[in-house]
Amino acid sequence: MDLERTGERIRRERERAGFTERQLADRAGLSQSTLHRIEHGTRAAVTLAEIDRIAEALEIPLRLITSGNPVRERVQIAARINTLVEADREEALRQSLQILELDARLDRAGPAPDEQRQQRRPAGVPLPQASRSPELQGKDLAAAVRLTLDLGTAPIADIDELIEQLTGVDTAVVQLPKTVDGFTLTDPVRRTTLVAVRACEVPERQRFTFGHELGHLLLEDGTAEHQIGDERSPAEERCNAFARHLLAPEDGILSWLGTRPNPVIDAEKHPCGERVVALMARHFRVSLAVVLIQIEHMGLISASLKKSLKGPSGAELAQRYGWGPAYEQEQSAANTVRPPRRILERAILAYRENRIGIRALAGLEGRSIHETEAALKEAGITVTPPATRRADLGRLLAHGSAGRQSGQ
Repeated sequence: MDLERTGERIRRERERAGFTERQLADRAGLSQSTLHRIEHGTRAAVTLAEIDRIAEALEIPLRLITSGNPVRERVQIAARINTLVEADREEALRQSLQILELDARLDRAGPAPDEQRQQRRPAGVPLPQASRSPELQGKDLAAAVRLTLDLGTAPIADIDELIEQLTGVDTAVVQLPKTVDGFTLTDPVRRTTLVAVRACEVPERQRFTFGHELGHLLLEDGTAEHQIGDERSPAEERCNAFARHLLAPEDGILSWLGTRPNPVIDAEKHPCGERVVALMARHFRVSLAVVLIQIEHMGLISASLKKSLKGPSGAELAQRYGWGPAYEQEQSAANTVRPPRRILERAILAYRENRIGIRALAGLEGRSIHETEAALKEAGITVTPPATRRADLGRLLAHGSAGRQSGQ
């Protein structure tokens, strides 16, 4: 047994579960100094019985410590990042990976009811012509998605639900570092993809990130890390254009302007210019910047007027023009962890069958154990903890011995 790698796995799982060294040591019946040496690989020997007690305390299968987590080793990652900070990237990866890891652990129970097959890019959504500009490719792809889902020119209520409906891919809102807007992780073996975006107080940014990541999924461009900044690759420009046109289509903007009694957006000639574009952004649930880019492309405003209107945040516009309380509710919702519906359903079923503990379920929901237990009780879900079960150490030792002999 590689004691250093075993220790690393224990430390990683301890941190994921939110335990301190002392807390885990107490739960496993070890001293803190012993656990510290095990985690750092400096203890001369570690018995399977000790590892079994640690695994039981962490509420995870013993094999995750003895053999490692294959999901972590094989997952493919694409991140939408503001500034490349390695520590933030690793923390974001840890937060997102634990969702796929739990999903893999639940495979033994079979799929959740009505589980969809993930398609990445449905047959009804063709790839845009590569000869066209990134802007037009993004626009064409957005139009194809709207046509496939029969959305017309209406605003999109829930972009994350749209992603799940269109592709079957899981979506989540998780606590990520501020430098990471979104993560897309794919397990090629299980053919499972997760789009995770950051919980934040800017709902428009969250929606745009979901749209941007959907663009990468549909285009299958293989981008590993996409930087948010002034210098963007053609793939980034294409996905930004896709998100803009998906969320605020040009025909939808023209239709909305046609319903306005006085759709003047020239701030130099009309004092309500900012109000009109603010209402337009509110209608489509996008940022002011997204609307300004769209209407500039449409020739409705000049570059100088666009610059003069740019600046106010969604929260500022909401307070100025009368939807402040509603926007605050949206901020609260955007700042709340939302696990994938499919995986949460599987996890609750596994909890009811005593196959996972309350800590794993609470971690998935982003809530405390007390909050999760209270919500389950409110829903009439109560579980009797199973009798303590120990791993069959004799069988594990025999299996390990057989494996070593076969490798000789």
